[in-house]
Amino acid sequence: MTDLSFASATELTALIRRRELSPTELMRHTLDRISVADATINSVVALDPEGALTEAAALEQRIIRGDNAGPLAGLPILVKDLEDAEGLPTARGTRAYQGRPPAAHDSIHVARLRAAGALVIGKTNTPPLGAAVHTTNDAFGTTRNPWNPERTPGGSSGGAAAAVAAGLVALATAGDGGGSTRIPAALCGVVGLKPSRGRIPHGPVRMPIWPQHACLSGMARTVRDTALHLDVAAGHHPADPNSLPAPGLSYRDTLDKPLPALRVGVLRTLGIAAPRPEILRALDHAAALLRGQGHDVRDDESALPGADDFPAPFQLRQRVLAYARLLDVLDDFTTRRDTFEPWFADLLDASRSLTPADLAAYWAHRARLDQWAADLFDRYDLLLMPTTPTTAWPAEGPDVAAAVHERVLPISYTAVFNDTGHPAVSIPSGIAPDGLPLAVQLIAAHHRDDLALAVAHALEKSLGTQRPLIFRAAR
Repeated sequence: MTDLSFASATELTALIRRRELSPTELMRHTLDRISVADATINSVVALDPEGALTEAAALEQRIIRGDNAGPLAGLPILVKDLEDAEGLPTARGTRAYQGRPPAAHDSIHVARLRAAGALVIGKTNTPPLGAAVHTTNDAFGTTRNPWNPERTPGGSSGGAAAAVAAGLVALATAGDGGGSTRIPAALCGVVGLKPSRGRIPHGPVRMPIWPQHACLSGMARTVRDTALHLDVAAGHHPADPNSLPAPGLSYRDTLDKPLPALRVGVLRTLGIAAPRPEILRALDHAAALLRGQGHDVRDDESALPGADDFPAPFQLRQRVLAYARLLDVLDDFTTRRDTFEPWFADLLDASRSLTPADLAAYWAHRARLDQWAADLFDRYDLLLMPTTPTTAWPAEGPDVAAAVHERVLPISYTAVFNDTGHPAVSIPSGIAPDGLPLAVQLIAAHHRDDLALAVAHALEKSLGTQRPLIFRAAR
């Protein structure tokens, strides 16, 4: 019998198409699973069971009539609470927006998933406006890692990663502005793709600067499901003038095509990180697998621009993003500052010191990062590196001062590719001695999401997929 909790989205939708599983049966199982398992991890912050069952029954009738219900027909999904889903509130991860009325419309991303037959059942937890690498807020509390509830699932898509890893749903929406999809995916042992900048349309956006940093994404347990999500979500939308045209291919179909021999550069530290030994062992194992698959795999010691001044470029980046968040909520923050989490309000206040000279320095640094990446992709077709320098940190968040001192800053390997816009995917790569997941990250040239996914799929065949021990039972 199929374990519905840990079946892939691809498997579940195939069962539904063959009428071996009804949308109502899957929905009842999903809601029951959430009621039991989410008590431990606290990943779901809004849920509409009655509406979900009603939509599942209606879809079931369409399937019985022989209608084409779409590639995601009957699949329950959860939406990150930074994104609108019609009929569900959007608290944006903060008590300041808790209790808002339900959204009147879907985001473009969510609308495309619904049009493909997905059933949106609820929202997942996130830190305030996505501003942390762990997931907690004063509205909904702390989300915990399914592998060890004392640890974090990461952030800001920690609720999405925890829900997928614990078998609540096979697919959830996420977003990545500095590693916010890849970091939780790595810490929870699932797959997280940050697609090319503009691949999935934003819109409508509150702040035009966000698409220059953040990408909408999906969270899944397999690379094939990740490609399935991207097939549905990708393509230009007029509400987002920076969105890319439809790719003209199926990402799922490319997974099964033979790969040419590729030039792969292995970067261990970027000149700024001191990854833990188990992280490097996982990286070396993945490099050996790629070498065994016929690729030309070479070590590369290229350091990030500004590495000699670590962590100043990261700190400047965080100040710029905090200022963007301040502008995003300025009216509310001005009139009711005390409704925001105190630490988050302090972060927004501190961003007011940003000067024109700071902004000029930031964008100049971004230009240097673009050239650094361009030089690398002159030499390589693909980059391989860790996703994070450690396994999961405490649920209450990392000790940032210690992380800087020890050179294990959580976003060391991820934020740069938000700045350059390259597609990057994190995949599980084993279990560390502490029992937590390990991961590696693959980065492809601009707009080569297909190549990143295809190589990730080839690695996944050897590395396998993972389930947290305490959540392996179907119920």
